Amino acid sequence: MKDIKKDKDNEETEVEVFDELEELKQQVQNFENNYKRALADYQNLQKRVQEEKSEWIRSANKELLLRILTVLDTLILAYQHTQDINVQVSMQQFLDVLKAEGVTKIESVGQEFNPQLMECITTEPGEDNKVLEEIRVGFMMYDKILRPAQVKVGKGK
Repeated sequence: MKDIKKDKDNEETEVEVFDELEELKQQVQNFENNYKRALADYQNLQKRVQEEKSEWIRSANKELLLRILTVLDTLILAYQHTQDINVQVSMQQFLDVLKAEGVTKIESVGQEFNPQLMECITTEPGEDNKVLEEIRVGFMMYDKILRPAQVKVGKGK
């Protein structure tokens, strides 16, 4: 009779241990899921902070670049009037530095007029809605307009 009671107690103990083990496995799984979720949230936060930091730097650079572009405008005008090779070299160096900072020239002459990239200063007889001449060079910084190009646009013959 004692053997039957021991077997019954052992079975109950085994069931309790098994239940406790299952409960602990579930807790471990929950902790692991929470850890993975927290890690993913932290990585997303790091990416977002880095993107915001880059955007702040670009914004600060934008103001400086807008002021510097007036110097480039003067170099461009000087080259147009003198055709001096030294002015051309200086202008090209300036453009290379801008390109390294993510600033690119908006190509406009001969292109279809695009009001999102260009500002029409005047119209003249010529091919309808085509840019005839660039008055002031426009620039983009990465994928945003830094300064629109000022252009003359054809209004038809």
